[in-house]
Amino acid sequence: MRAHPVLPALAGALLLCAGSVSAQLTTALDSTTLAGFRWRSIGPANMAGRVTDVEGVPGNPKIFYVATATGGIWKTINAGTMFFPLFDKERVISMGDIALAPSNPSIIYAGTGEEDSRNSISPGGGLFKSTDAGRTWKLMGLEATQQIGRIVVDPADPNIVYVAALGHAWNANPERGLYKSTDGGTTWQLVKFINDKAGFVDVAIDPKDHNTLYASSWERVRGPYFLKSGGPGSALWKSTDAGATWKEIRGGGFPETTKGRIGIAVSPSNPQVVYTWVEADTLPRPLARGEKPDTSKRQKTPSGTTRSPTRYSPSTRW
Repeated sequence: MRAHPVLPALAGALLLCAGSVSAQLTTALDSTTLAGFRWRSIGPANMAGRVTDVEGVPGNPKIFYVATATGGIWKTINAGTMFFPLFDKERVISMGDIALAPSNPSIIYAGTGEEDSRNSISPGGGLFKSTDAGRTWKLMGLEATQQIGRIVVDPADPNIVYVAALGHAWNANPERGLYKSTDGGTTWQLVKFINDKAGFVDVAIDPKDHNTLYASSWERVRGPYFLKSGGPGSALWKSTDAGATWKEIRGGGFPETTKGRIGIAVSPSNPQVVYTWVEADTLPRPLARGEKPDTSKRQKTPSGTTRSPTRYSPSTRW
């Protein structure tokens, strides 16, 4: 491999610089020099550095947005070389998810309230909307949901929005479930409700059939020293009529034990392929006579749950 023509000169300059710095450090600093120093924050100030979502502008890889758990929303226009804050003037900075309208990336929906149910999470304050690429924001409701897991915008119509609202982390509340708006967030309809302990954490849309959606409900409660993740309210759902009706996905290899959090991804190149990340109980379903348990795809975690990334084809059963 050929040496770069600039490297030898650069290496020499660095050595010279290092020598100069070493010589300077041997000289004691006088009071006048010390008086010129000023304290400045170089961070991080605390543990609040979690990122909850990253969204890019299609066709322009230099522009993307970063939503943080306790630091609002940040934007870069030079591929991450520099970031500037977009959400520091709003009354809440805990972010759960953001979504850019595929048909108009200047329209951004931001759901507040981190959905990862840690004991250090902060509650959100509803769903916000920007129509000028994040310069200004307007509150569009859903304040009582507190934690928002996912937002999906219809690929063809920026006014059709689906919001997976997880709900309060520390107690039950009825303002949770899967919401839909057809007027850009001015009004909302609760299209799927499980109960006051189970909200929705994820939702995905078929890129070739906008009436087909998948959504996951998650029953969980957070305590100071525990997280009870899972219950009868956790499930995977499918709609083929734009959210008007929903059917729970069962069978065909999908875990039949008690489930917790479920993540969803629909293949853009072939929407018949759907990937799900499933937190499921380790207790197996009852085996039929003569049937042997299949443990090849089960991975036991330290918490005692089994997380099984699985691929399913909705064309066969769903």
